[in-house]
Amino acid sequence: MGKKVAISLFLVSIIGVSSILGILFFKSVDPYDVVYAFSKGETNLIIGYEPIEIENHLIIEENKILVPVEIIQRYINSDIEISDKYNRMYINTENLEFTLENEELDNRVKEGVRLNFLLENIDDTKYLNISGMEKILGIDVNYIEDTDILIIDKMKDAEKIGKIKHNTYLRPKKSSFAYKMDKLLKKENVVIISKSGRWLKVRTEEGFIGYVLEKYVTIEEVEYETDRKLNNVREDWEAPDKINLVWNYVNKYSPDLTKEETIEGLDVISPTWFSIVSGSGYIVSNGDAKYVKDAHDKGYKVWALIDNSFDKDLTKELLADEEAQENVINQILVYSSLYNLDGINIDFENVYYADKDRLTNFIDKLTKELKKQNIIVSMDMTVPSSSEVWSKFYDRKKLGEIMDYCMVMTYDEHWASSPKSGSVASIDWVQRGIEKTLKYIPSEKLLMGMPFYTRQWEETKESNGKIKVKSKAKSMKSVNEIIKENNLEVVWLEDIGQHYTEYTKDNKRYRIWIEDDKSISLKAELANEYNLAGVASWRKGFEEENIWAVINEVVKENEQKVAQQE
Repeated sequence: MGKKVAISLFLVSIIGVSSILGILFFKSVDPYDVVYAFSKGETNLIIGYEPIEIENHLIIEENKILVPVEIIQRYINSDIEISDKYNRMYINTENLEFTLENEELDNRVKEGVRLNFLLENIDDTKYLNISGMEKILGIDVNYIEDTDILIIDKMKDAEKIGKIKHNTYLRPKKSSFAYKMDKLLKKENVVIISKSGRWLKVRTEEGFIGYVLEKYVTIEEVEYETDRKLNNVREDWEAPDKINLVWNYVNKYSPDLTKEETIEGLDVISPTWFSIVSGSGYIVSNGDAKYVKDAHDKGYKVWALIDNSFDKDLTKELLADEEAQENVINQILVYSSLYNLDGINIDFENVYYADKDRLTNFIDKLTKELKKQNIIVSMDMTVPSSSEVWSKFYDRKKLGEIMDYCMVMTYDEHWASSPKSGSVASIDWVQRGIEKTLKYIPSEKLLMGMPFYTRQWEETKESNGKIKVKSKAKSMKSVNEIIKENNLEVVWLEDIGQHYTEYTKDNKRYRIWIEDDKSISLKAELANEYNLAGVASWRKGFEEENIWAVINEVVKENEQKVAQQE
């Protein structure tokens, strides 16, 4: 009897131990509980085949994937440089494998181009938006929303893929007694990382990494046609009869266009992204792939602006150096391709008259290269005047032949530091500026620049009887606030084509020649009268909302009437 009891107790103990082992080793667990680098409630990161522990987590937004830039430097490209002072990432492209639109352009940049990208500071961490940067960085990016895991792989031409033969489990260790991390279903694919005995280390479609028995997997080598081409040659643009363009001033960070209503009748938006900042031709870029994607979604073309920092000495140095000019061209080619730009708008101001021919030759070279991408090229010009550094350095006739379009900036009749108060753009002055420009540039290539701003002039009478003048640029909204706050009377000046107001405060006289819907309507009519290519407005954000309806009515509805008559 004692023997039977002993055997029974032994069997009970075996069953008990087995039950405990079953609970410990065969139960399912949350994969996040067995991955040390992962945090629940956060977007987690896998680079290649390893979960990456990061102190400041990823930020996933529409058209944006923000990754701490030091993670990019540590795991993706150790050659990048990070500037705390300028909050930028710098990268040299000579060791990168991306390509441009065609082989000819590839050969231009094969020696390498130094690029820079603006970073975002969030909670004392510098982030890079890698969305749109994949081919520059040589990576493939896959965000799995269901598991909130971001996978970053280096681009590869082939890898081993496993197909699950029948349902099985993903385990955190090479043991059938290990926890069940995830169920793998028949025909599901996994990436094969390595093989050890009977076990395969794999990455699942959900982004989890673990082990599965080899007998449950069919393995094959899969080759990829890796696309390292940044962009394709642009399709020909079917330009409207009248182009409506607006410049979007960008100091550093581009606005979020998804938060704005689509502007009816707007064809082109021109963000001020690129500035040449050295005589060697280095460009500071504030380009933003998300901005371009959002603009395209709204139906706008994007013609990014490049300027010369309005520095005549810097420009002189650039135009005297062939290598520096090539540097500018190569950078713009890469940025145009990377950001999927439709056009480049050139804004060179304050240039020595002696550099007139050199400037024209440089613009010609730049345009010819951009045309290999089928990019629209335009250039901003002041109205013809006697000023050598602000007007006469433009060879308008030759530039008009080179360019797709030219914008005549019919504003700053009275400029910021003018010794005399007056209108920024009186109607007669604007009209004369158009007529003078048309002597050099054909109407079908000319856009008329219109101001959305005005100036508030402050006049102070000095002891010697002279009037000291200062000015501040004001948006339409701020002018309306001044009028309301001071209960001002507004009068229409027929000869100027603007409303006007003035007031006295603290022994100072304040004067404003107002830009509003009526003055803009008058100016826009000139585009029809002279059969110009369209209008271009400086700058977005300075207008009242009703201005767009005015431009649309004057310019676009006239376009429709002409089409109907034809």
